[in-house]
Amino acid sequence: MLMVFFSWTVIAGAALIFGKAITDGLYQGCSDTMRRPDIYIMTGLIFLNVYAQFFSLFYKVAGIACTILGVTGIVILAVYGYRRFRSGGGIRSLRQEFSKKRVERWRWVAFAICFLLTLLWDIREPFQYDTGLYHAQAIHWIEEYAVVPGLGNLHMRLAYNSAFMCLQALFSLVWLLEQSLHTLNGFFCLVALAYVCFTVRIWGKGSLQGSDLLKCVMLIFVVQKRYDISSSGTDIWAMLLILYIFVKWSEYMESKETDGSLYGYLVLVGVYAVTVKLSAASTVALVCYPLYWLIKEKKWRSVFAHAAGGFLILLPWLIRNVILSGFLIYPFGALDLFRPDWKMDKAVLEKDSLEIKMYARGTPSAADYETAFTGWISKWFLRQSAADRVLILLGAVCVLVILYLLWKKRKEKCLPESALLGAALLNIVFWLLTAPAMRYGGAYIYILIAVTLGSIGVWRLKKPCTVLAAGIILVCLGLYAVSLREGIQEVGKYVIDQPDYINRAATLHPFEDEHIWMPDEGDMTGYWNFPATPAGGQLRVLKMRGESFQEGFAHE
Repeated sequence: MLMVFFSWTVIAGAALIFGKAITDGLYQGCSDTMRRPDIYIMTGLIFLNVYAQFFSLFYKVAGIACTILGVTGIVILAVYGYRRFRSGGGIRSLRQEFSKKRVERWRWVAFAICFLLTLLWDIREPFQYDTGLYHAQAIHWIEEYAVVPGLGNLHMRLAYNSAFMCLQALFSLVWLLEQSLHTLNGFFCLVALAYVCFTVRIWGKGSLQGSDLLKCVMLIFVVQKRYDISSSGTDIWAMLLILYIFVKWSEYMESKETDGSLYGYLVLVGVYAVTVKLSAASTVALVCYPLYWLIKEKKWRSVFAHAAGGFLILLPWLIRNVILSGFLIYPFGALDLFRPDWKMDKAVLEKDSLEIKMYARGTPSAADYETAFTGWISKWFLRQSAADRVLILLGAVCVLVILYLLWKKRKEKCLPESALLGAALLNIVFWLLTAPAMRYGGAYIYILIAVTLGSIGVWRLKKPCTVLAAGIILVCLGLYAVSLREGIQEVGKYVIDQPDYINRAATLHPFEDEHIWMPDEGDMTGYWNFPATPAGGQLRVLKMRGESFQEGFAHE
């Protein structure tokens, strides 16, 4: 438990230091809207993740990468402190500045409860299936080697290349603690809950607008994902990024912000979300509004700056894609631009892409897979739970309402709201046509409902909406507190440590002049059986490109 707390402190400190330095430097002309803790943390995490990806192109992400960050952070803090004291500030001015920001006591109490419960969830063993299948292996590769050419040939799921894995390796601290920590999802959930606790408006003037409804969705999502908090999966972070974009966009609309740079920043967050998980790609459509606004205002410098920022965020991710698999985006074979000797067999890519869609639609075999929307949608719907069916039907009603609202807003020329409604609708369409598993995009339906209710002005029904929102928050926190009893039992075993990755039964098999682990049963190997492949058939068509694993793999 102390390790988890230590890890969260390190992540928060690094994110705040670098986030503040970058945000204050790039958005000097913006209002105080950009000078808020959530913006600093988000900017810092994006920078740290991009840094980790660039570093992984040349060397393993471990002690040296962290040392460089630590030294740089100390220098930034020293410069900031020197400037503040020289300008007449100091501890007294900081204390006065803090005292001006009065925060209600109930918010601190709610945050304390969320902190405790998230900590207890994060000291559970990481049971998520995909973590044992490939997440832990992907992180271990990044900790041990620079990006390895053709790694997808050894284990095709290592070609997925989520940027999150590089960030996880940066903060796993295995070089320091001799154990690879998996605390990032817990930290993300804690930050999301803190954001909800300190900013949601349940009652009072201007309460329960669209952004507040979306914050309730953020809370619902975290509670639904509580069993995955201790894992290294990508679903939580990707969806929290999307929720954050929708919440901040709504806040800007409600405060009548007209600065295109603020909306442009959220588009950069969306671009980053794509590098975490491809299912977030449709959110980038929001770029249309800030691009239109900045061009209209002839702010060419801002257009160039945001375009350059998006390019820098994407660049290391795209390079890693090509090195790991030979494809620009895996498992999307349409952009087949490169011919390296380590390139994965395209048939493997196509099979993997099909299996993802089959899993998402609940299709038992490739023979039952149907491409026509009308051929599979009814079967898919009937496979869902009763609660999810109700949710989907509510979402379908909201789609019709949003189509009407888009037609209406077009006449009123409400461009920011139209962009938000259009993005919520596009997310649903993209999710349904690619991988419509509730695990991947169930939160998209909640977003759709919240955005719809916010747009039709449901907050005008003050009393019932207040009761409903307060009820949702209390029920969610109650469900979240189910972990308390189990968590207290875990505290006795893990006062200092965090539970390690589950070690799966596996056997070493000779491969050329090296050895590769393979699971004794199933396809999960965990973290310590390294390096591993899930199936023996992989080794029969595999060859090393050189004398070491660092030189990579190719297929026969």
